[in-house]
Amino acid sequence: MSFRTRHGRLLASIAAAGLLLAGCGSGPSQVGAAAIVGDTRIPVADVQSWFTELFERQPDIKPQAKEQGALDDVGRQLASQLVRQELVEQAAREERLTVTDQQVAERIGQLGGPEAATEGMIYGPREAGEMVRTQLLTAELGRKYIDRLVITFDLTQASTRREAEEKARRMARGPQESAALVAEDAAAGLLAGADQRARPVDTPELATTTPLFGAEPGTVMAFERTPNNGQWLVVRIKDRQVDPAAPAQLANGADDQVLQQFGTYLLGATADRAGVQLSPRYGVWDPVGLAAVPSEGETTGFRFPEHAPQS
Repeated sequence: MSFRTRHGRLLASIAAAGLLLAGCGSGPSQVGAAAIVGDTRIPVADVQSWFTELFERQPDIKPQAKEQGALDDVGRQLASQLVRQELVEQAAREERLTVTDQQVAERIGQLGGPEAATEGMIYGPREAGEMVRTQLLTAELGRKYIDRLVITFDLTQASTRREAEEKARRMARGPQESAALVAEDAAAGLLAGADQRARPVDTPELATTTPLFGAEPGTVMAFERTPNNGQWLVVRIKDRQVDPAAPAQLANGADDQVLQQFGTYLLGATADRAGVQLSPRYGVWDPVGLAAVPSEGETTGFRFPEHAPQS
């Protein structure tokens, strides 16, 4: 995921976000932490070093930031990036994925060097290696599963956010409630069905634009198929298997960007297992979009892992 945007606004926002980050850590048990991922704390000091480096490179940014007063959005973007980096590291350890220093150096060289690789980005040349390593590991995660993953799920639809949440909560009560809801919606003429089966290799668009494949059995999710189109999908993952005999179709031929997008959504399962606590200064963690958002009402959907308490 990129932080590219109009250069002037980005720089002002970054500097202003530095002021925001300096004050975070107000949440319970999160003093001095921008976020906690599993047992790992992401300290504010790590974030501040990015801003220090940025101010050193472009000293005119700070006064511009104070003048524009843009704080929150880029602060959330940076917090999101740091959480995703930690999720990638945890997934890499679990999956025994590795990226060598030579691979990182080669990729940076392909991008034109550290300065070119980070132009217009929220981080600078000093962080180029770290960011490229994260991108390569995410692609490796995607490569490992894009041909081999098979999921089975119940599916129904909703036309509003409220309806999507209500249906998701009902599905999350268990397989019987999920089956009953699907049967009711199918009888009413909605696109609904039980025991649907999908593979990323057969539906690459779904794999790279939705969280469908990044959840363990028992997880319920509701999300818009296309952002802001009012067409919600509500699914309950029933089974998730890896086929070791599946032939390689996309793993060796897909563009790295495709593999990174798929790998990023796979991090949803890692986030469910580890748990993500975000400093309240950044709002709340969106477990579907894997990003910090201002409030609960602005998440990209709903996600209820198996055994999560339901209201």
